[in-house]
Amino acid sequence: MRLPIFLDTDPGIDDAAAIAAAIFAPELDLQLMTTVAGNVSVEKTTRNALQLLHFWNADIPLAQGAAAPLVRPLRDAASVHGESGMEGYDFVEHSRQPLAKPAFQAIRDALMLAPEPVTLVAIGPLTNIALLLTQYP
Repeated sequence: MRLPIFLDTDPGIDDAAAIAAAIFAPELDLQLMTTVAGNVSVEKTTRNALQLLHFWNADIPLAQGAAAPLVRPLRDAASVHGESGMEGYDFVEHSRQPLAKPAFQAIRDALMLAPEPVTLVAIGPLTNIALLLTQYP
């Protein structure tokens, strides 16, 4: 049986490998991806995640999450990952879009509909998880 997971991520170059592992590992069933500001802005992490899903032809819903930490300004890692977060990688154009709800809501909704327990794998800042727990204690 495959382990159902949700992946909360801030895709720069580092998270691309983790996303590939989550998509292609035969033991895992990636059911939802959510993005958060971290390595770069949430708009860029969302774009990067959508580009990676398109590149790997993975039909996985993605929700855009928090644009900034809850208690301090965002300090990104663009100096490491490049301005786009995926510096040096050129992706083809695509029409994929994120879900029309914020990440914390998408996580909650998917959890409520899940027929079995799901493992939440957070590999970026935990802001979306904090929002989930504050909105749905």
